[in-house]
Amino acid sequence: MTSKIIEIALLLIIPLVVIGIHELGHLITGVYLGFRLELFILGPLGIKRDEDKIKIYFNKNIAHYGGITSTIPRKDSPENNRKFALILLAGPITSLFLSIFLGALYYTLEFQFSKFLLIGSLTSLGIFLVTTIPNKTGMFFTDRKRYQRLTKDGPEKDVELALLRIIGNYGKDNSYKNVNPNDIELVIQDKDYKYFGLFTKLTYEHETTGKFDLTTKREFEKKSNEMPKSSVKAMRMQLEKL
Repeated sequence: MTSKIIEIALLLIIPLVVIGIHELGHLITGVYLGFRLELFILGPLGIKRDEDKIKIYFNKNIAHYGGITSTIPRKDSPENNRKFALILLAGPITSLFLSIFLGALYYTLEFQFSKFLLIGSLTSLGIFLVTTIPNKTGMFFTDRKRYQRLTKDGPEKDVELALLRIIGNYGKDNSYKNVNPNDIELVIQDKDYKYFGLFTKLTYEHETTGKFDLTTKREFEKKSNEMPKSSVKAMRMQLEKL
């Protein structure tokens, strides 16, 4: 019975640990490159910066259980774009090395629960593949694709930087009210991120004026017909809470 309980616990914990190490890859790289920690979420654990203090809180937003990391530059610099790109690439690279490390341990060590090393290795490999092989997962680009967009001059780079600022600002207080409207408009102009941009604009409008703009609402509903049902459902649930 004790062994079964341990095995069930490990099955639940391993995916969370593997995702957490992926996110730590982003975080540690950002801090190493001189960026400042703003937000780290993994499952129910939330860590955020509140002015000059780091606070730990209980994350109630299930949509963020899959992990979110945000680090921002301490000062404006032409190098920040390159650094953002490296931060994005660090997650998949960390997952790949973790997969190799756990796989090596599995073939080297033999104990009662050694099979969970293999499970962890395969899970980490899966995260690496999911964040590098496809261009998109859901409505967002993968880490690899975002790296490519950030390292090429043009509107795609500007959109990615705007998206990073939006997510970072949202993470500070679970609100879009402090997001720069110009960043929202940049995201809306991108055909791949337009739906998220319209959602952000609706939320921003409601949080700043207490109501939805009808033009934005109609555009959002029209775009909803083109999106996966799961994405539409998640967005509408968030809007209904306002």
